[in-house]
Amino acid sequence: MYDHKEIEKKWQDLWNKEDSFNTDINSTKQKYYVLDMFPYPSGSGLHVGHPEGYTATDIVARFKRFKGFEVLHPMGFDAFGLPAEQYAIQTGNSPKEFTEKNIQTFKKQLKSLGFSFDWKREINTTDPEYFKTTQWIFAQLFKHNLAELKDIEVNWSTSLNTVLSNEEIIEQEDGSFVSERDEKPVIKKNMKQWVLNITKYADKLVEGLDNVDWPEGLKNLQRNWIYKTDEETGKKILHLRDWVFARQRYWGEPFPIIHLENGEIYLIPEMEYPVKLPELDNFEFSQDGEPALSKATEWSKVEVDGVKGVRDLNTMPQWAGSCWYYMGYILKDGDTFLDIESPEAKIRLDNWLPVDLYVGGQEHAVLHLMYARFWHIFLSEIGITTKKEPFQKIYNQGMILGEDGKKMSKSKGNVINPDVIVEEYGADTLRVYLMFMGPLNDDKPWTSSGVQASRAWLDRVHRLMTTKIEFGKPSEQTKQAFNKLLVDVDDYYENLKFNMAISSMMIFVNHLYKDNVVDKKIVKTFLQLLSCIAPHISEEIIQLVCASAPKTITSKEIDLNQYEIDAVEITIEIPIQVNGKTKNVISIPSSKILTKDELVEIIESDDKYSIYATDAKKVIYVEMKVINFIK
Repeated sequence: MYDHKEIEKKWQDLWNKEDSFNTDINSTKQKYYVLDMFPYPSGSGLHVGHPEGYTATDIVARFKRFKGFEVLHPMGFDAFGLPAEQYAIQTGNSPKEFTEKNIQTFKKQLKSLGFSFDWKREINTTDPEYFKTTQWIFAQLFKHNLAELKDIEVNWSTSLNTVLSNEEIIEQEDGSFVSERDEKPVIKKNMKQWVLNITKYADKLVEGLDNVDWPEGLKNLQRNWIYKTDEETGKKILHLRDWVFARQRYWGEPFPIIHLENGEIYLIPEMEYPVKLPELDNFEFSQDGEPALSKATEWSKVEVDGVKGVRDLNTMPQWAGSCWYYMGYILKDGDTFLDIESPEAKIRLDNWLPVDLYVGGQEHAVLHLMYARFWHIFLSEIGITTKKEPFQKIYNQGMILGEDGKKMSKSKGNVINPDVIVEEYGADTLRVYLMFMGPLNDDKPWTSSGVQASRAWLDRVHRLMTTKIEFGKPSEQTKQAFNKLLVDVDDYYENLKFNMAISSMMIFVNHLYKDNVVDKKIVKTFLQLLSCIAPHISEEIIQLVCASAPKTITSKEIDLNQYEIDAVEITIEIPIQVNGKTKNVISIPSSKILTKDELVEIIESDDKYSIYATDAKKVIYVEMKVINFIK
């Protein structure tokens, strides 16, 4: 068995030292932008659902780099929100410190899994350098009459002292509502709130879906959220509602707004952004329904040209930062961001957008995507980018269930901690297992035996490559098996069929255990293909087999050219069974894929085999694998 702890640390340190995955944002190479839905950095750290999607995007990112693309594969944190504020209320500690600590935990976990993220482009939505652009976008919406204060009915949580979105509440069996956060009552009440007029974009949001490569079911979810059809009259009815955009919490983006005592709403000039949150000593909500920021009297009371006023005491919802973060990665420059209005920003955004592949959970299928598309269409209309849609292709991964087949939860005691798997079996094992469990978009139960089998296979690969293979001229059968591997894995990686890709590699490894003479092209190319899924062990084996100094293969292009096969026809043997028992084998040219009828005709026309087909009531055929005559 190989030492996964030593090997994985060695290669992670090297990748970090060499900045192996940094993107040249101004590169002239063909671009590929692969994006994950960025996580909220909770106190409990990563769960195994996170690395499933991240491994999938990492495979694509690594494979595209091997194919010569300039790849943008970033990561960041959606770090404002209610959980950090609740922590602050319960402990009296700052949500800022809590959030920063959680982000460091997440980063350590993500790095331990060997993901090829460009960490120099990391985003944190609570970073004032980031949210000054969030405030700028709000200001443009306000100037274009798409943000306004309205008296509107809202979901109000008395226990949390804030407006909640529909996604943050649960309807009980008796028709009442409770907060998802604390399961305490939520009531309807009228309040004056900031509202974004997304309904003005209803038709554009529907029409834009015709131009993106999304699952049809996902498109229909969005269409049906925007318009419902009246089944008696066939009339389209607007179902979409304007977006209530204010929260009464502390831990969110402040609005760049001052309410003057003369009744005017004053938009703070953009050169004064970011409008930062004040420091608070006490994070407890008052019971009078006033926003948390009402306590910051020194911060909130201001004068504008001699007129007294009060800063807006609401903060933006958590959705705000995630509406444009895919642009933020492109605009990141050191510790700050390019001015989104600058000519250079427009060049970058036009070069890199739309996102080529966006992977995340089905739970964000409607509102996050709707809100981000709304902001994007608006920003394209005011000249920020010429690209009309933010995400060209979207893929929703399935859920990892507990070993009991149920959704993982602490209360059920069926949660799998990825750190434990990495410690015992290695990151490569976890990555292989997550991808081999089944199709990426399926819900799949976790099994300990599957993890062990994945590690055993990697040990088998290591043993093959370091002790079994011999360098020499490969046989025609090995060339043909290798050619098939190239075609299959290329197709499977491009179409996100990672379980099938691993299956193909397993078949090839089995072949090499029987016919172990190879050349360096076969070894190197196989390990490059494998490194997309299991990068640490693949890098280590290449170094060992090629007897070179440690140097990452990340920047090397992959040779997907097939071998020419000699004129000698390669055949495969198909077992002929009668009632499930093998009676003989027939040799068939492997270049010709035979249908059941074609193979039966060959068998019936040959005296050597025809007896097996006589009086058969049924024929079962597994293509080019076995034929079974039932009598």
